[in-house]
Amino acid sequence: MKIIQAEPANIEELKIKATTKDSWETRLAAVNELAKYDCQKSRYILTKLASSDRVFAVKEAAFNAAQAMGITKKGVPLVLKRKDIGYSSKDFAKIFSRVKRDTQMEEFDLPVFKKQFQVVSSEMYDVMQYEEQENFDLWITALYANLR
Repeated sequence: MKIIQAEPANIEELKIKATTKDSWETRLAAVNELAKYDCQKSRYILTKLASSDRVFAVKEAAFNAAQAMGITKKGVPLVLKRKDIGYSSKDFAKIFSRVKRDTQMEEFDLPVFKKQFQVVSSEMYDVMQYEEQENFDLWITALYANLR
């Protein structure tokens, strides 16, 4: 892939897409587009995502794009750190308890719970939807069942 030495015409749109917290697919698409352009803004966005995105696929794509451009941070090459979603079991328990309280469900209703979960913590919802993939509903159900 040839990297264009210019700022993309839609850089502001790409910046917004790259910083959305509720869709890892949108961030990944933005990274793939930014990887085609070597400019100050795309370098900054890619560096930030490569070092701090919670979804490993986005982080890895940003890292690979940054590496292809020869981006360094304070003169040191970027390092792809171990996969870490940044949430602990206490974080999940806290959010799930809040969602449970907000929905005031007598019995567990997965679609209602998921909708409120997305409202309460869209970033956690997005990260865990990526991490759990086809097991996402099972993960929610199991965690909900273990709430005190």
